[in-house]
Amino acid sequence: MESAALKRDQKEQATKRARGKYLKIHVVCKASAALATLVAAALMGFNKQISNVAGFEIKATYNSSPAFKFFVIGNAIACGYSVLSLPFVAYMVEGWMLNLLDLLNLGLVMAAASAAAAIGYVGKYGNDEIGWTKVCPYYEKFCGRTQISIACSYVGFLLFLFVCAMSSVYKSRLSNSD
Repeated sequence: MESAALKRDQKEQATKRARGKYLKIHVVCKASAALATLVAAALMGFNKQISNVAGFEIKATYNSSPAFKFFVIGNAIACGYSVLSLPFVAYMVEGWMLNLLDLLNLGLVMAAASAAAAIGYVGKYGNDEIGWTKVCPYYEKFCGRTQISIACSYVGFLLFLFVCAMSSVYKSRLSNSD
């Protein structure tokens, strides 16, 4: 009898330690992802450059492209969700709602980063087949900051991916231990 109770107590202690470790990693990764998406949105949002092209002053901002607007808004939403969900992680960790919202957030960041990367690629390399010229030689600072911003967004994406994968593994282990 004592041995069964001892094993049950040891199992409960191991479960508590695993939950505590999971929560710490989850919070750190989610906070880091929030910071990465905040930096991405802010860097792109405040990114602008005025350049003379053929005697005309042309201003490049994130408003120049719908994809860049989506990038800023998507990263801002992802950052906001991450910050707002942090206090609820400990209460919702065993449920499905937090995991679902994290997956939606992951998809949003992936879509926003991919859209901006596609437009950035065309801006940097152009497309000779359809006559789109490179614009980055005229807007070097804007393009450089855009690349950094997109890289930060992809870091946030990878962190959200890790959070989602870790949640799946944690919940799988919980269900298998019962």
